Amino acid sequence: MKKPKELLEKLEAEFVKSANKERAKQQQWYMKSQMPYFGVVMPEVKKITKKVLKEYAPENNQEYRDMLLYIFENAKYRELWYAGLVYADRFKAYITEKNIDVYEKIVRITNWWDIVDHVAQNLIGKALLGSKQVRKYAKKWILDDDLWIRRTALILQLKYKDKTDFQLFKELILQVTHEKDFFIRKAIGWALRSYSYTEPEKVICFIEQNKDKLSTLSVREGLKVLTRNGFF
Repeated sequence: MKKPKELLEKLEAEFVKSANKERAKQQQWYMKSQMPYFGVVMPEVKKITKKVLKEYAPENNQEYRDMLLYIFENAKYRELWYAGLVYADRFKAYITEKNIDVYEKIVRITNWWDIVDHVAQNLIGKALLGSKQVRKYAKKWILDDDLWIRRTALILQLKYKDKTDFQLFKELILQVTHEKDFFIRKAIGWALRSYSYTEPEKVICFIEQNKDKLSTLSVREGLKVLTRNGFF
């Protein structure tokens, strides 16, 4: 079994070579991050990570899980979290429902949109596509005390298009329309906007029926594409 600690140390050593202190300060400020940056831009993060990962392909699901959790629990710089996402994405055979608990834990550890939105769409969303368990997870998460878990429930179907369970999505939205948090309101609008490409009339109808409950931000975001395309 490949050692998670060894992988993390090797990634860190490679990022140090490309570090830029001035850029690191700007990145940390922009992301409002308590965790420092090396100052490595994302294309370089991906390039470095993919190169290192050639030696660290997981041999089984348990190794995939162990590697991911170790990275996210022990990273001291934010680019190492980004490397963790590259790792999670790269080994697609392991993006399955078996690993939903690991992805959920990553959301709870990171608690910010740059990681959470990727995990929700590209890991949790992909793992649950076509699963009968989507409802179970989403309805549990929308009641969670952690707003990033609630946001995950709202946006995990973002790429589902005609496979979206819109009835479920409507139920989830109506459970959090009272919330004033920007990231919840934005998630509602974002998901409505995404689905409006597939079913514009359904989105319009839902917004019209619930415009007294939805925030201005959610409505504006939800109708953005439809307004641009002349529906109004």
